[in-house]
Amino acid sequence: MKQRCLAMRTAVLFALVSFPAPNVRAQTQYFPHGVLCAPVTTEFCERWYSKHLRAMGEPSLWELSQSQMAATYRFLWLRTFHHPVSARLSIATDGSGELVVKVLNGAGGYEPGHLIQDRKITVSKDDVNDFLQLLEKANFWSSPTEEGAGGCDGAQWIMEAAKGGQYHVVDRWSPKDGDAYRKAALFLAITVGGLNPRYNDVY
Repeated sequence: MKQRCLAMRTAVLFALVSFPAPNVRAQTQYFPHGVLCAPVTTEFCERWYSKHLRAMGEPSLWELSQSQMAATYRFLWLRTFHHPVSARLSIATDGSGELVVKVLNGAGGYEPGHLIQDRKITVSKDDVNDFLQLLEKANFWSSPTEEGAGGCDGAQWIMEAAKGGQYHVVDRWSPKDGDAYRKAALFLAITVGGLNPRYNDVY
């Protein structure tokens, strides 16, 4: 049943993301080829996630990692029937940061829609350190990109990092309450980003 549900959802999503709008940003490569949803639906997931980032006007951390040494982290939250969310933290040399929070009016499992929130937040050194410690507890840099099976009507939790010329992405489906990876992502989006805590009630 789960496999059939996932297959149906994949077919619908592929139809929606296969024809991006013809603009310059459509050429942006957001992820290294072959790392997402490997090995069966890699291209599908690349198109799916990229379409939402493109609608947000977000930069590619994968491309950024090849030209800059600065540390940048981004949490992309794609809930099947709810507004897509992105929270991107850029860390300055003094340890403070700037967080850019964006929300689209579409649905994470379907069409992205357009921006309804686009905010910049100054982040203290303490909050930056707290986030980095949560990522360390989650073993982010040593975690595989994919782990475990996905499902239906949940959410993809995608965390990227570009730091010191390196890039890493971790993709999880609806991590459970108490999971260290989930805590790090919610800290960025809700505690620091100021999103309504009720966002946490869904996936």
